[in-house]
Amino acid sequence: MANTMKMATVVIAIALCMSSLLSLTYAGANINGYVTGKVVCNPCAKKGKGGSPIKSAQMMIICFDKKTNAGTYARKGITNDVGVYKIAMKPGIEKDDCEVRLHKNSPLPDCREIVPGKNVTKVDFSTPVGTSNNKPLYSAAKVIGYKTKGSRCH
Repeated sequence: MANTMKMATVVIAIALCMSSLLSLTYAGANINGYVTGKVVCNPCAKKGKGGSPIKSAQMMIICFDKKTNAGTYARKGITNDVGVYKIAMKPGIEKDDCEVRLHKNSPLPDCREIVPGKNVTKVDFSTPVGTSNNKPLYSAAKVIGYKTKGSRCH
């Protein structure tokens, strides 16, 4: 009985490891394109007068089937030194409704307040804005971000 339990545990552990490896392989091998956008501090600032980029901000692309509203894809991303993110997407999500939303607290201690509507943006799959690694690059519809305490943003 004890040997049977040990064997079952080993088989389950191997199955879990294999499924993890398969999902990692899928994620890397079937990239169909990328979604790009920007995260800033004070996204409501007038153009050219603010909205400083946030390095290391975390966001997530989330996609839903247009008919059933069932979740079809989710993947995290992080911004680079100039506040720009590039998130890989799997084949087929261009037909879904996708949005990018802030995922964690801002890495800036003085710019952490969430502004409803400024923490999420739709993804525009109508026309690629360029290419990356020979794959189409699609743009988020607007800049997203946090605000400093006391800044006016509505």
